[in-house]
Amino acid sequence: MRSLLFLSFFAIARLCLAQNEFPIWDGPAPGTENRANQELLVNERYQRVFQPSLTLHAPPQELSNGTAVLVIPGGGYHHVTIYKEGHHIASWLNTLGITAFVLKYRLDPDEALQDASRAIEVIRHRSDDFGIQPDQFGVMGFSAGGHLLLNTVSNANDKTCPDFLVVLYPVIDDIDLQNAFPQNASPTIVFAASDDQRTPPGNAISVYQSVLGAGQPVELHLYQNGGHGFAFGLGKGPVNDWTDRCARWLDAQGLLN
Repeated sequence: MRSLLFLSFFAIARLCLAQNEFPIWDGPAPGTENRANQELLVNERYQRVFQPSLTLHAPPQELSNGTAVLVIPGGGYHHVTIYKEGHHIASWLNTLGITAFVLKYRLDPDEALQDASRAIEVIRHRSDDFGIQPDQFGVMGFSAGGHLLLNTVSNANDKTCPDFLVVLYPVIDDIDLQNAFPQNASPTIVFAASDDQRTPPGNAISVYQSVLGAGQPVELHLYQNGGHGFAFGLGKGPVNDWTDRCARWLDAQGLLN
């Protein structure tokens, strides 16, 4: 039954993507003015991203609670896993009444940081258009998307600092978890698997400790199995209940009212 439910999310995610995608920059993204467009979509993964964009997934109006989440898929800065860790996740968030935005970002880490920061500014600036509350805005990141989340928060200002974070099996290379990140930390929930061979579970523990040290509410879930990139966790055992745990946490923060 659970698999059928998630398959329905996948089908919904494909229905209206094109008309809900919009650019985040006015004109070409900085530094791309003389760059050739070599962007590819291969096996539901974007490679050589040329112009970053957001795709809006809005819940039914009667379900909407004003909370919004920017979803940042992973891909190791080699590609963007736009469906598995993007559109599919956004469709699930919609069932909670959350408005979701999936970020397609450029794959140079510095340019990705520009794109994520800009995306947050755009969403907050247009909060009335999207029917969301600018102070109920969070970011969810997977793997390299988790790295981009942490990097964005570490470099945030008043306009780009999220109100809550959902971090899944994050990469933490070159992230200052002692100073820069905790200065801008917000309520956070972290998920990972103990048998992850790509991003050690210690990464998730380090993020947890950083948020805890900053005095912010934080919760950590480390599953025995699940590996790396479990996304919804279908067919991977108990890890597939992370969405239920996440929903309960969001509710406890008053974000689903």
